[in-house]
Parts: sequence; structure tokens; C-alpha cells
Amino acid sequence: MKLTAAASFLPALTIASRTAFAAAELKFWIPLPLTGPLAVTGQAQQKGWEHAIDWLNKNGGIKGRKIAISYYDDQYKVELGVAGFKKAVADGGVVFTGGDGTPFVRAITPENNETYKVLMSNTGATSDLVDTDKYRYHFLVGPTYTDMVSILLDYVKASFKGSAAPRVAFVYSDSEFGRDPLENTRARCKELGIELALEEETKFVEVDVTAHAINLRNAKPDFVIFHGYAANVWPEIAKLLRDYGVDAQLMGTLYSSHPDVISSIGDAADNYVGTVSVNLLAAASDKPMVKTIDTYLKTWTDKPYTGYANIGYMQSWATALILQQAIGSAIDKGAALNGDTLIGEIAAIKDFDGGGVFGIPISFDKHRIPYGVLYRYNFKDGKMSVTEASPWAKTA
Repeated sequence: MKLTAAASFLPALTIASRTAFAAAELKFWIPLPLTGPLAVTGQAQQKGWEHAIDWLNKNGGIKGRKIAISYYDDQYKVELGVAGFKKAVADGGVVFTGGDGTPFVRAITPENNETYKVLMSNTGATSDLVDTDKYRYHFLVGPTYTDMVSILLDYVKASFKGSAAPRVAFVYSDSEFGRDPLENTRARCKELGIELALEEETKFVEVDVTAHAINLRNAKPDFVIFHGYAANVWPEIAKLLRDYGVDAQLMGTLYSSHPDVISSIGDAADNYVGTVSVNLLAAASDKPMVKTIDTYLKTWTDKPYTGYANIGYMQSWATALILQQAIGSAIDKGAALNGDTLIGEIAAIKDFDGGGVFGIPISFDKHRIPYGVLYRYNFKDGKMSVTEASPWAKTA
């Protein structure tokens, strides 16, 4: 169901449930880039939320209270997100809001800390989000970008068979999140005895990537790590590298490891390794919740199902299941469903795997989940397969 915003300065609202909220219902507000350059990502996240909330509500909601969820198209624009947030929480009663990327979270956090005090999460993973004093009511459903790169560098150190130090090229976008782990990457490479052979910055959206591919070829890396992209730029670089005869191990962080994106690259991405924070092996899993998710994925008729889940889609499920735990615990205690109570319940979550949504039992540390898995993507006869390159583990 879609409704237009009441005020002309706001973008269109896309709403799954916009009937008058009953007193017992739990209000969630989710901003997403449903139009614009990141629409594919936002739409996948929305589908995950739709399926997760449908399942929760069909199974009693949270402690008998149904969830009423609203989606808001912020086009990945901070000013639209902030305006939408203020409108959504103005009347009170919202127990959780999403946050479309770290710039939005940074912009709204001071006012949320002082005035609204609403529990929130977001789709970004910028490293300073672990500052729990600054981001008082925010939690992260996965590791930070620094954590992700650290997992990859640990793999580089463990898997490299040469006698000299392994050479790593770090390719990143000129976005805030692209640059985020750069300083820590330098420090971690030095600590592990890895040579950072090249730091290559690209535009977030770029048509001709030839110069970047040439720089990488000249650097002669053993490993190339891509970070700070969605479905853009890095796939074209990867294809050119293979055309140029570069056989370096290609690797990437979370949003450079979408199965959908990697499958579009084909043989050039063979043996790619990516760090991921949620279980993507939906069809192959015997875990109860992942089997349920597999059933839902088969109903996503406008997207061919390969047996592997979309990252944003699974992150929505993971967030919903964590909220089920935290809000349910607060309800059991008869506590107020405000930011102070709920962030405490989030921090108290221990040994939780969400029925297989996470590959091992996880616990929160500094309002984040510092766990991940490395997936390996291979191609044979034009068909992609995804397997674990290393087991699920806590980050260093």
C-alpha cells in the first residue's frame, strides 16, 4: 500500500500497515532508499522487513502485541531522513526506528539523545558507532567496517603461502563509509606484517574504471580488498583485472559480497572471498528460522531465487528477531518500552543465533555484533556456488 506524505516537502511514504494504530500495537518506522541510486538495496531490505513482520505477526507478534510498521522513502538523503524521523516520532509511541546509513544516524543522534530517546539501528557499519556514549540508543546488527576488514586481513595472513610478506591492495569508494576503515587497515597491516601495496580511491559511481585497474595491475598485489560499494564500480574493476591477467585473490566487505552482484560478474569473480554478518545459505540450511526464511524467499516472485539470500534482506530479518528478543524481555519485566530500557535489553542479549540467522550464538559488545563469516564464491559451468571459506567467529 502506498500513500503520499502529508507535507509537500517530504518524499512519498510506502506503508505496509497504515491503519489507526491500536494501543497494543508496536510501532516501527523504517527509512529506506526506495528510489534513487541505492533503490535496489532499499527494496531488498524492505522485502526482508515485510516478510519478517508478517511471520512475527502471524505467530503472535511480540508477547501478543502485533507490530505496525511504516516504510519511508528517504532516497538516501540525510535531510529527508531527518524530516521523516521527526514527523514519525512527533506523536510518540514509536518503539523502534531504522536509520538509512551512518550520515543520517550522525545527524539525528544528538536530538534523539536529548529529546526523543527512541531505540534505533541502521544499515551502515561505520567504526565509531561503537561509541556507546555518543550513539546512546543505537545498535548495530553486525560488525563494523573495521571489524570486517580485520577478518579479511586475518585470512590473508593465515592463507598466504609465499615467503615474503603478502601484498594487499585496498580499493575503496570516496564515500564516508568507503574511507572509514582506511586508518585501521594501515595499522592492522603493519601489526600482521602485511604490505599495503596500494590504496586506490574511486568515485562511488564511476563509468570508466580503466585507470584504477591499471594501477592495480602495476601494484602486483597478492590480494585485492574492495570496500565501500553497493553494486557499482568494483565489479567492472574485477572484470578488467582478469582481462589484464591479474590473478590476485579478490576479496570484499559486506556490501561488496552480495550473491546477486557477484553472480553478475561471472568467472571473473571465481574464488572471491567476502566477509558477511548473516547466514546467506538459505536453501542449504537445516536451521529452523532459516528454513522459514527459505520458504518466504520462494514467494519473492519478482526476483529469481538461487538458494542464497540477499544481504540486506537477511539483515532486516536479523534486526526483527533481535527486536523480538529485546522488546519481549522488556514486556515480560513490565518495563517501559523506551530507548533507555530497550538499549539495555539489546546489550544484555547473549548466545543468540536467531534460529540460524547467525551461524553461531552471538552476543552484543559495544552495541554491535562483532561476529562474521567468510564466504567463498566459485563458478563452474556458469553456475555460482557459495561455501564457507572459514568458520563463523568473533572478530579480534
